[in-house]
Amino acid sequence: MAVVSLFSGAGGLDIGFRQEGFGAVLALDESQAAVDSYNENDPAKAAVRQDLKRLGDAEFLRLIDERAPGRPIRGLIGGPPCQSFSIGNVRKHRHDRRGALGYHYARLLNILNFQLDLDFFVFENVTGIRDRRHRRKYRRILSALDQAGFNISAAEMNASAFGVPQRRHRLVLVGINRRKFPWIKFEFPLGHPEIVRTVRDAITGLPRPKFFERGLAADKIPHHPNHWTMQPKSSKFRSPGTRAADGRSFRSLDWDQPSRTVAYGHREIHLHPEGDRRLSVLEAMLLQGFPTTYVLRGTLSDQISQVSNAVPPPLAAAVARAIKAQLYEPLAALHRRLLGWFKTHQRRFPWRDTLDPFQILVAEKLLQQTSATASVVAAYRELLARYPDCGALARASVKAVRQIIKPLGPHYRAGELVRLAKAIRRRHDGQVPRDLGNLLSLPSVGDYAARAVQAFAFGRAVGVVDTNVARFLCRYFGLSNPKTKNPARNRSLLAIAGALVPASGAREFNLAILDLCAAHCTAIGPSCEECPLAAECAHALKSGTHEPLTRLAKSVRLAGRPTAA
Repeated sequence: MAVVSLFSGAGGLDIGFRQEGFGAVLALDESQAAVDSYNENDPAKAAVRQDLKRLGDAEFLRLIDERAPGRPIRGLIGGPPCQSFSIGNVRKHRHDRRGALGYHYARLLNILNFQLDLDFFVFENVTGIRDRRHRRKYRRILSALDQAGFNISAAEMNASAFGVPQRRHRLVLVGINRRKFPWIKFEFPLGHPEIVRTVRDAITGLPRPKFFERGLAADKIPHHPNHWTMQPKSSKFRSPGTRAADGRSFRSLDWDQPSRTVAYGHREIHLHPEGDRRLSVLEAMLLQGFPTTYVLRGTLSDQISQVSNAVPPPLAAAVARAIKAQLYEPLAALHRRLLGWFKTHQRRFPWRDTLDPFQILVAEKLLQQTSATASVVAAYRELLARYPDCGALARASVKAVRQIIKPLGPHYRAGELVRLAKAIRRRHDGQVPRDLGNLLSLPSVGDYAARAVQAFAFGRAVGVVDTNVARFLCRYFGLSNPKTKNPARNRSLLAIAGALVPASGAREFNLAILDLCAAHCTAIGPSCEECPLAAECAHALKSGTHEPLTRLAKSVRLAGRPTAA
């Protein structure tokens, strides 16, 4: 599942999301060393150097389109640099420009969601952003994220609860697209705070690192290209086995405790538990939870900055896993259950035996304000037998067409069919257009028919909403019935229906919902006892017609419970 990553750094957040099935198609950061590190470890080479303060909206969308043309983007992830809000920053300045980077994240989120209709976002930062002195900025950032179209949940997460050998408290915001998933209230994973990994668990057994030398090449560093550190020149260092004097620049680690927060200034790298040197970059990476195969590029200073700014990958994976469990796994279960039922219960109609967009469009016109009866089937077959393509129908007389469809009721459709065929022949060389705008511009083609052609003829992953589907969506998710005369044009219902459609198989999925509505989710009264989706349907559960003890119901309810790191 494709995501876009902002302020990606060396890729710590992205590693965790990749482990859970998400992949960044574009990762942006202004540090060239961070971009080099990201691309060194990413087969897709998704990272691009970019100053996000100066990145325009059009350029942003162009970069995405170049790297993922036509591919759905599921989410935006990122952690704007947080030094402006950090408790450890003793030299804060009220005009620190880094404090505005959260607004740039919100700006780019807004444009991306407007254009590509995201599912979620993840925003990571230090907990100090909520302190009293920063509260106004924090609220402005929250407001901008909310206005981009998301329901936002916030939590303070400690990396040590997720298998990271480090006490690192971070603020994580997760936004869920409120139009597409209005029923979801995101719940953060709790992890396992009772299971603590220590410094010994992470770095014991490593050989001594290489000390910094000017011109030292990465391939000259034994064991791992990042297993190097500063020369221990200060007299405060002690011999192995003794503890160095503590202080801002000499903070020692304990073998049998988690590390302090990995956030290093120029000369503030934590001391190795032996007390005679500072940690190597590799050791800091392992304390952050980076894979042992990961390699950082750049100078020693560059690498220290990258590892300090990174999100611990196991923490990122826990957030990604919770998003997947609450958004996508229930949808996958819905797909399996509904399509399994559809295989043996689908209705048979001749217009379902073709992928010809013209024939499907004709069927949709005949089905307007008419149930799918034997009369419709007969009229459809006779009409296509006499006028098998767009050109033939365009040359037909309205009177002849009216005679064929007379048993179906409204006679005005005869003139509409002929005018429609003429418009397709004149504007599109006799070929039914694929895109929604051109379909809707055709005479007498409404929202439902246009999306039906997209889904049933061209296999586009779009939701098809009529009165029956609208009723199903409201019942299944426990939503209020929208006050609208035409559900096919209701943006909220279309967003929800579109969110349900699988990336492939839109035709079968939309047909399955239509058939389910005809068989069980009827207007007169639903037959919940026989419905294959009753165990997860809010209406069925509320009415007490089904026990909510299925695997899907449990996955929805337990998605926010503690998860293994």
